[in-house]
Amino acid sequence: MDNREKLQEGFQLYCRSRVYTIEKYVSAGSNSIVYQAGYEDSLMPEHIHSVLIKELYPLDPGGLITRDETGKLHVPPESMPVFQYHKKSFLLGNEAHLALSDAGRGFVAENLDSFEANGTLYTVLTARKGEVLSQMLESGRRFPDVTSVILCIRSLLRALAPFHTHGLLHLDVSPDNIFLLMPEAEDAFPEDVLLLDFNSVYSAEMAELDKECLYYLGKKDYMAPEVALHQKEELGPWTDLYSVSAVFYEILTGEKLPGDRELLKLSGLVSAYSPLLLHEKEHTARLVNGILKKGLQILPQNRYQSTDEMLEDLQEVLDALNGVTRLCDVRQPDPVSEKKEAPVRHRGKAAVWVCALLLLLAAGGLSLVYVRGKMAAEEAMVSAPALPDLEQDASVVLYQKNVRTPLEDNILEMQAGADTQIQINLKDYVHPRDESEVFTTYSIYCVYNGKDDKRGWRNGDLLYDFFYTQDNMLQMELPFLELKPFELEFVGVIFANFNYTETSFLLDITKCTLVDGEGNRYELTDLVGSHVIFFDEEEWQWNLMTTQNQEMVKDSRKVYGGRLEVDAAACFLGPVLEVEWESSRPEIAEVDEKGKIQALRAGTTVLTVTVKDKNSDEKRSTQMLVRVSEVL
Repeated sequence: MDNREKLQEGFQLYCRSRVYTIEKYVSAGSNSIVYQAGYEDSLMPEHIHSVLIKELYPLDPGGLITRDETGKLHVPPESMPVFQYHKKSFLLGNEAHLALSDAGRGFVAENLDSFEANGTLYTVLTARKGEVLSQMLESGRRFPDVTSVILCIRSLLRALAPFHTHGLLHLDVSPDNIFLLMPEAEDAFPEDVLLLDFNSVYSAEMAELDKECLYYLGKKDYMAPEVALHQKEELGPWTDLYSVSAVFYEILTGEKLPGDRELLKLSGLVSAYSPLLLHEKEHTARLVNGILKKGLQILPQNRYQSTDEMLEDLQEVLDALNGVTRLCDVRQPDPVSEKKEAPVRHRGKAAVWVCALLLLLAAGGLSLVYVRGKMAAEEAMVSAPALPDLEQDASVVLYQKNVRTPLEDNILEMQAGADTQIQINLKDYVHPRDESEVFTTYSIYCVYNGKDDKRGWRNGDLLYDFFYTQDNMLQMELPFLELKPFELEFVGVIFANFNYTETSFLLDITKCTLVDGEGNRYELTDLVGSHVIFFDEEEWQWNLMTTQNQEMVKDSRKVYGGRLEVDAAACFLGPVLEVEWESSRPEIAEVDEKGKIQALRAGTTVLTVTVKDKNSDEKRSTQMLVRVSEVL
């Protein structure tokens, strides 16, 4: 608990010929408190200059370091080792501030002056308009979209980079120490940040100080495991990057990283249906969760090792958000060995060569490009192989996982190096169910979503568990009670395995009915059927959604007072159904027994899925086409 007594508004600090007047409290770190203050211009005293002032005031666990009514700090003998340690850290932080003032210009507040007063030290920094990230989050305000979040974290990493270049660690990256700079445009959201507190800075010199006082800085909600465990030999840039990832998680979710993070499942930390990710591509959610998974690894060697490495992955998210395809080497299959190789990216060289080629053609070969391009197009029309005839069974409906509509013509477009999963919905499939085992920690619930509603899908806080039903059957209702008008974009069912274990299920949705406010009933047949579901540590939640409601009712005012009715039943897949997948050209794209597809190189392959009822031996089979293109 922070029991430090802050300087009050109007308190005056005297520094030689200048008087600073405290205007407001800004933030507090482990060894200092930051205030906004002002001082009079020497020639024009009616003009007040605004600055930030850091006060050395360590957070003493015993609360023994106190302030009297005059503002002076009192340090008892038993707290003096802690105070002296923090004083050395404070001075080292000032040195780091001065050393980084040029390298980190624009990302760190400039150090203007330092002085002694009130039995402690003060540092004066330049002030900019804006607010501390922690204050913004505590007020309930959120980032408007994923792009603004990525730009903020990118700015934070750029602020950290000069630290690591100079052999320093910050060790207290947290919302309290991140200052969002007010953008020039009035309606814009802050993208640039300043790091406020440098007094937890750590270096080889601080390692020597640690021999005298084993006191580690930072805040536990953002502290890397090696800091919490006092493993100073494990400290490195990856330590700060863990804290950056924890801040990233909090901005995305609005919640701090759970305290039992060593037990946390790092896959899929942020749901694709969370408010910020809801309206983005599914690929964006995978990229964001990939960054969090790597940044929050318990073992330092498994995390990002440099700011550049994390910045590269952030740029990939920005490219996905902006619809930009990044330059990389085009992989050609080995005509002799036909060995499958993992994609290798050489962005720098590829970019230089491609750009040079484009400039050359632009300078003198435009007509040649046109003629050859036309010839190539005509040649492709003649030589392109006809699409194979697919053997399809209309009772086996295929979806790309988490996509709201079935595959059109059973054709899937992919890029080399990408992966996805296909989910199966069996229509009119009657089968026995084993009711001897009830499910535990498997939750299911209905959702609906308004178009462009940044709050994400709504479930009315109604969660259902098969655990409470002996026959593993449920009747669910989700009322529509929102008065705010919106366009009803989609509805659906979410089935989650909070065991995070590898299990497989058959989820039967026997009824899905949308009832409007006047009592009219609309049957949503897209979701009705037997859904084949595979859970594992990463894929612990399946989202079964449909936009079929748009064919019947869109306006929320029409459904107000109505509801979504869903009847569902579940059983384990193994005793009932056998599922087999096969790829006609596995060198193009592989598929495993769960329908997970890995695109390897350019080409076309036919995937065949066969489901066999283990009781009747009845078989159903359907085919889909996968067209893989190389990344350009």
